[in-house]
Amino acid sequence: MPDCELRLATLDDADAVYALICELKQQEFDRQAFNIGFATNLQDHNRRYQLALLDGQPVGLIGLHMQFHLHHVNWIGEIQELVVMPNVRDQGIGKQLLAWAHEQAREAGAEMTELSTGVARKEAHRFYEREGYQQTHFRFTRAL
Repeated sequence: MPDCELRLATLDDADAVYALICELKQQEFDRQAFNIGFATNLQDHNRRYQLALLDGQPVGLIGLHMQFHLHHVNWIGEIQELVVMPNVRDQGIGKQLLAWAHEQAREAGAEMTELSTGVARKEAHRFYEREGYQQTHFRFTRAL
């Protein structure tokens, strides 16, 4: 496993976070809208973004959103983003980022962590299953 540094993302990391999100979704987004949204999310004490760095370069990101779910009557840690750059995958970086999110959620009193992933992302599904996740729900979306 490489010597990977983990640290909280800040507004100064906007360029790196933007690049990682574009890699995750395999598309580019409106940069001004992204900057506004990222800055707003950083102000929310229930959202946390952790970067993974190799040799000082950002190569991974996880976004954790703590939410109190009425239907659980408890806190849930939702992993909203998890991405590792393709050239450094299979080196344990995603596993380190998940471990960080699990510990953060546990410390906040969460009952569990949950996440969604696209149906076509078979490698991601296998990764999450290896990390102890189970498919328990179907998520439906509708464009507006």
